Parts: sequence; C-alpha cells; structure tokens
Amino acid sequence: MRKLALALVFAIVASLSAGLTAAGPVVANTFGFYIYHPSWCCPKTDNRDVYWNGSTLTSNMIAAADYGMANLDYQTDLRIGGYDSPAGTHTDLVMYDAYYTDYWGKDWDGSSTGVNITGSTKCVRVVAQVGGEYLCDRAELRFDLADMKTTAIRKKTACHEIGHAIGLGHTNLTSCLKQGTSTTPTYSSHDRSHVNGAW
Repeated sequence: MRKLALALVFAIVASLSAGLTAAGPVVANTFGFYIYHPSWCCPKTDNRDVYWNGSTLTSNMIAAADYGMANLDYQTDLRIGGYDSPAGTHTDLVMYDAYYTDYWGKDWDGSSTGVNITGSTKCVRVVAQVGGEYLCDRAELRFDLADMKTTAIRKKTACHEIGHAIGLGHTNLTSCLKQGTSTTPTYSSHDRSHVNGAW
C-alpha cells in the first residue's frame, strides 16, 4: 500500500512537472566597477550631486535629457546639481547627439555587425579609489539621431545612458536599463536599490 501511495505521488509530481517550462535565469544589473579596465561599463559617479550639460543636443533630445535627469533626481538619492553651460571642470555628464556611423570604434548603424546602437556612454575621466574601485568624474553620453524617432524611444534611451553614466549595467528586468526594443523610461526598484545603497 505504501509503495502504491509513493508511486501515485511520483506520478502526480511528474505530470505537473511535464507541464512546466524552465525559466531562464534573471539577470540583474551590476553596479559600479571594481576589477576590470576602467573604460568598461560602468564606474559609478563620484559624487551625489550630478551636474550636466547638453548644450549641443537637438530640441527633442534636450527634452528627453531633461526628463532623464528629472527622473534620476525623483527616483534615486542622487540629485541634479545643476545645468552647466558651458560644461565646466565639475560637470559630470556631457550629452551629444548626431547621426553616428563609426564613433568610438563602434558600428552604430550595424552595417558590419548587424547590431544597431541607439546610444552609448563612456567614462572619459576616471578616478581610481582605494581597494580597486573606479569612480567616474565625467561621462560622455552619445545618442544616435537615426534611431531617436519617437518621444518614447528618446526618453528610454536617455534614462538608459544616464543609468550607465551613474554606474548601472544592463538588466533583463522591467527597466530602462533593459536592452532592445523596450520603451520603459524609468528605473526598476532593483536599479534604485543599487544607487540608493551607495548614496
């Protein structure tokens, strides 16, 4: 009787398991930068007050950048220090837009790689800290105008690149840090916990 009961339990479990599909692992974003070469993504910003400049941006992209910076100020413990015009020695983020094809050694239009790049961020002034941590004193954010066709894309891309500039890596969670066609223009609670834990 006991063997029959166990066999029945195993049969039920096997039946239930057969109807389930294995989910892929959740990839949560990294934050900050400790061991690798400092030009890789993403050293966190070196101060809580983030000063920025976007004086060469087109009007549509300046609106998206304004949104992205306000979103950073509203959603995280980082603060907008101010808008620097022109960019000065304490400016943390400098934003540009253009029709890029081959900039920073990247294939922006995907003509040779098949992968299109809508935006990219690079820390151009790195500060090395004790313990191997790298912080970013200034980041450049680039937006490809060929891809900035809608308000939703511009807002998501601004949020995405600003996220990289302050130290957030990619994620597959619902967030502007998700790669691909997602148009979520805000940070996830996971993103915020990284940033707010540091500030």
